[in-house]
Amino acid sequence: MKENEFYTICSKLEEIENYEFKDVNENDLELKNLDVSKCEFKNCRIIDSDFENANFSDIKFENCDFSNSKFVGASFVRVTFKNCKLIGCDFTESSLYDIKIEESNLKYINLNLSVFKNVIINKSDLQDSSISETKLKNVKFKEDNFVNSQLFKTNLNKIDFTTCDINGIVVSIEDVKGMVVNEIQAIQLSKLLGVVIK
Repeated sequence: MKENEFYTICSKLEEIENYEFKDVNENDLELKNLDVSKCEFKNCRIIDSDFENANFSDIKFENCDFSNSKFVGASFVRVTFKNCKLIGCDFTESSLYDIKIEESNLKYINLNLSVFKNVIINKSDLQDSSISETKLKNVKFKEDNFVNSQLFKTNLNKIDFTTCDINGIVVSIEDVKGMVVNEIQAIQLSKLLGVVIK
């Protein structure tokens, strides 16, 4: 795709539908309130951009980089991220429904005050992420890295972390009630919560 073509399309149309975007390379775009549906993004690099209050539905992102972009208040419905970079992205107060994230880098991502429903995150890196005061419903984590992540004031009841690395996570006693962990993780959590095991 030619330089600035993506921005030109997005700025002219109120709704972006049935497009295939390939090899987009943009940065520092302001695309607030964007409405995108039934589109595919492949090998796109759109970093340091602002997608505040944007709506994404029936979207496939593959090999895309949105590092340090803002998705504050954005809505994602039936969206797939495959091998994507969302490093340092801000998803504060966003809504994610029927989402699948695979083999993606989500380090330092901010998911505070967001709503997750029917979400699968698989083999992805959420190290040093912030998932505080977030509502999780029917969420599955598989082989994910949560090292040093904050899950403060987030109800983790019935959420299965047994295949994930949760070393150094920040939680409270209220947060871990009903959390599903393996034996080694239980020992890690007990130390975190000040329990002494002899």
